[in-house]
Amino acid sequence: MYNNKRNSKIVIKLIALLLCTTVLSTLLLGCVTRTDALKASSPDPKERWGIDKLVIVLMPGEDTPEVAYTRNLFDDALSEALMGLPVEEYHATNYSAMIEAMRTGHAHVGNFGPFAYVHAVERSGAECFAISSADGTHGYSSMIITHVDSGIYTLDDLKGRTFGFVDPESTSGNIVPSNEILNHFSESLPDLSFEDLHINGRFFESAMFTGTHANSVQGAFMKDIDAAAVASSTLTSQINSGQVDEDKLRVIHNSPRIPASPMAIQKDLPQELKDLILKFFYEWEDEEFWSIRSSTQGTKYWPVYDNEYDYIRELRDKFDLTD
Repeated sequence: MYNNKRNSKIVIKLIALLLCTTVLSTLLLGCVTRTDALKASSPDPKERWGIDKLVIVLMPGEDTPEVAYTRNLFDDALSEALMGLPVEEYHATNYSAMIEAMRTGHAHVGNFGPFAYVHAVERSGAECFAISSADGTHGYSSMIITHVDSGIYTLDDLKGRTFGFVDPESTSGNIVPSNEILNHFSESLPDLSFEDLHINGRFFESAMFTGTHANSVQGAFMKDIDAAAVASSTLTSQINSGQVDEDKLRVIHNSPRIPASPMAIQKDLPQELKDLILKFFYEWEDEEFWSIRSSTQGTKYWPVYDNEYDYIRELRDKFDLTD
């Protein structure tokens, strides 16, 4: 009797051990299967999203060594957030080139000027998503500047002088200042047109496109042109960096607030990739990066929405600048 009970206990223990072994094997097999499934669902990022690298195109301008350094910081961190997908940034030669790069798939993200962004929406499928700012408020102005020795004190003094616009697609370097000048002369020169401001001899002795805001600031500072339209942020940057002497320049006009230059993304990118990019921008708070960029770009990326650029669309339609 005793032996029978003992044998029963042994059998029960063997059965329990067998069950535990079976359950453990099943769990281990499940873990392996899930791990393999995760690996299978996360292929090489190039295969996952259909691009060899993420290309970010920046507005026309020149890099200082400090800004170039922060670009590398940003690109490396973004690449890591995108599972190792390489990230490359470059400055476009002009705004039209930026729009074309996104239209043809040679750029996926762009830091557009407001007017160029409005065109990029229609031509390239751009969607704005972020602006850089210290507190979420944003915007800048277009300034018309001149050298203190030019003899120009008001907009009335511009007629017959030489003038520097930035680029045909530039908001603060062309569209807004042209509107401001036309509004100012609407009574004294009612027939003056947008086109007239850009044809030598019709209003200005000569009008030119300098290519960048920095070139326009330098042109006025060096007296190569009598006056120029520039972004307020660029003038501030040039003064703070010591590239121009503030006491040698005069601001004769300051426009109303212009919505900030947005970061925009190509709408046809895979949604998963777009979500990761937006998440990275909104969470990027690297102190070293922003300590260098803060003088002109704020201290954080904030969401921005397309309807904030309706004012720019109104100017585009007003001057029939759809092409």
